[in-house]
Amino acid sequence: MTALLLILVFLLFQTFVLLCCVAAGNDAASQEISDQEQMEFIREWNHDHRLSRWFALTL
Repeated sequence: MTALLLILVFLLFQTFVLLCCVAAGNDAASQEISDQEQMEFIREWNHDHRLSRWFALTL
């Protein structure tokens, strides 16, 4: 009986953790959106810094 109760408590805790992760935005769909935003930022940053280096070399 004790083992069954421990298993039940464990499964309830795992469900709680899963729901907290989803509520915090740590699910697969949110992670994919975050990855896309990071790639866009890196692309823009590289573009801006390439232009800055080119202008610095031409001066």
